[in-house]
Amino acid sequence: MSNLSNDKPCPVCGRYANRGVSIDAVVIRDHKVLLIQRGVEPNKGFWGTPGGYVGWDESAEDTVKRELKEETNLNVKNVKLVGVYSHPKRHPKQVINLVYLTENPTGELKHGDDALDAKWFDLDSLPGKMALDHKQNIKHAIKKFKL
Repeated sequence: MSNLSNDKPCPVCGRYANRGVSIDAVVIRDHKVLLIQRGVEPNKGFWGTPGGYVGWDESAEDTVKRELKEETNLNVKNVKLVGVYSHPKRHPKQVINLVYLTENPTGELKHGDDALDAKWFDLDSLPGKMALDHKQNIKHAIKKFKL
């Protein structure tokens, strides 16, 4: 589909070359935020919030729960929408990102899937340089939900 115009369907499968949709989870516990060290590009090795692409036949809220389990081994029940981030320059593939807040996850923290590491950071002591726009997303969650 790389040679396909953005407004034309693929002649084989009929799908359009649409922008992808991903989620990120701002996970808070005891005034700390959970970050993963990215194991894949873009920004491999940088710290960021757990997340990934919304799958077929999956809601955005279910994606939050699945990605969090895959990348950190933690479970959550309730998620709240922080915001939708769609600026074309926020991601090299122009991915539209839905950011959710969740608090007090259960389970034993263990990195997995495409995360190199996972650990808790104080909200007022985030890593200097983080993946994509994840630091901004955390700040928006803190402000919106008065954390």
